[in-house]
Amino acid sequence: MYRIVREENKLTGKVRYIIEQEKGWFSKSWSRELSIPGVHGPVGAPSLSGAKYKLDIIKSGNHIEIDIMEVLR
Repeated sequence: MYRIVREENKLTGKVRYIIEQEKGWFSKSWSRELSIPGVHGPVGAPSLSGAKYKLDIIKSGNHIEIDIMEVLR
């Protein structure tokens, strides 16, 4: 399960939305370190719509796109 958290810095006035993942079975907690291969650190956006868009990508499982550009022999 995921949730989006609104984080506001009162000193600078900046707002960002961070995606968190529920961890644990017995003792539930939330972590900003998502258990997704290739993704390190928190994932977020400066707008709620941007965070929702990224969360949709995470849920679909298609967060890495690979293209073969050239084959050398």
